[in-house]
Amino acid sequence: MDKRYTLKIDKIIEETSDIKTFTFKYTLGANPGQFIMLTDFEGGEKPFSISDCTKEEFSITVKRIGEFTTRLFQKCVGDYVSIRGAYGSSFFISKNKVLLVGGGYAVPTFYFFAKVLLEAGANVTLINGARTKAEHVFADRFESLDIKVINTTDDGSFGENGTAVDIAQKIMSQDNFNFLYASGPEMMMKALQDVIGDTNYEFLFERYMKCAIGICGNCTMDPLGLRLCVEGPVLPKEKVEQLTEFGKYHRDASGKRHEL
Repeated sequence: MDKRYTLKIDKIIEETSDIKTFTFKYTLGANPGQFIMLTDFEGGEKPFSISDCTKEEFSITVKRIGEFTTRLFQKCVGDYVSIRGAYGSSFFISKNKVLLVGGGYAVPTFYFFAKVLLEAGANVTLINGARTKAEHVFADRFESLDIKVINTTDDGSFGENGTAVDIAQKIMSQDNFNFLYASGPEMMMKALQDVIGDTNYEFLFERYMKCAIGICGNCTMDPLGLRLCVEGPVLPKEKVEQLTEFGKYHRDASGKRHEL
């Protein structure tokens, strides 16, 4: 097992009623798309994508879903947690005209990524989608970057009316992009795959992970046996197109399949 580090929570930002960003003063040295494993010392360990990373600190943005994240939400500045990582593959850094398509609480990882793309000289357009205004995150942070931002909600309560996939299809019919990146619910990415034509892309996947170092096999994807904690979580177009389980099912802690 890789080395573990005990860190103090340096800052907590409440993004929405069910989403918080936790910041730690620590030189993680991560790349966009990678994740950490975190434990609160009270039971279990969970993977979290990295929403920002500098030489001095890094952040994760967490949605409260179950028992583990509920405990994490009760933490205060100054409390301690323990992490491993960073792990996994990272996004290809394009220097051209790119489109980022994000949905829900998976959007924050694009904040870290957008900053790196800008440093590389890329021309960046971001679609930041959510179901409602109350669930929309990071709009103010993205507006502070030198990128084109299109906010959208399924119900039209903030930004454009429509899903992130609807807006992506619309703007791709009007403009050309050299590369596309997606981070969001798997069914969103599956729908996106059907409308982007020949554009090259990378998708950021989420799966149940236990070990994060490729041993347990819980995060493998059929039929390639890709371990998302090692070969992923960022997968290129040529790999995604071979995945028979994409958009169909996922596995629980026991490895049992569940339809999406």
